[in-house]
Amino acid sequence: MKLLFAAGALALLGSERIAENQRAARSTLRSIAAAQAEFQAAVEIDTNCDGVGEYGYFGELAGADPMRVSHFCEPGAGVAPADILSPPLLRSPFGRVAGSLVSHRGYLFQMWLPYQTVTGTVPAVEEDPSGGKGAAPFPGSVNGARMWCCYAWPIDYGRTGDRVYFLNQRGLLLECKNWGLWPYDGTTNMPASDEAYSVAGDMSSPLRVGAAGGNHQTIWTPVQP
Repeated sequence: MKLLFAAGALALLGSERIAENQRAARSTLRSIAAAQAEFQAAVEIDTNCDGVGEYGYFGELAGADPMRVSHFCEPGAGVAPADILSPPLLRSPFGRVAGSLVSHRGYLFQMWLPYQTVTGTVPAVEEDPSGGKGAAPFPGSVNGARMWCCYAWPIDYGRTGDRVYFLNQRGLLLECKNWGLWPYDGTTNMPASDEAYSVAGDMSSPLRVGAAGGNHQTIWTPVQP
């Protein structure tokens, strides 16, 4: 009886931890969205000299890596310390990028920014493995002022979290129950940049809400308040 009680208590603690981590992941994505909006409005990056701000990667937003700059009104790499954001808009843990990912409260986060439009579609450009963007391909200047997206998924599926979350510049927070044969789990199985979009490889396409698709036939639905 004691063993059964202990097992039940552990299971309850595990489910509570998952629920807490998932709440934290949703809250974190909303904080990231607020940081992106402030960053873009302040025109911290303007690589094509048009006076319109562009969105940033984790390393840039957290003040850990130099921001992209304009080289003769073309995207280029910044240098430290001159091009470090101060004060940063995200806390220092989000500047500790490894493998283009940030680890926080049982979840991995990945930021994607858009490339220039190619034959009518907008491919995604991931952050450098150690954060920021120090070399080509750089995000497109025009599209970089219009789009970004971020995914969050469990570091250890079933232990640190179950659900996957997505948010972009449109502000609609989506979730996927992640119940497939190959759930998104740490670095073993990670969502592609276009997993929540209706058109493969196109960040400018509508979000795929309520319909199965993508690489793993995921279904994304709005997170309820």
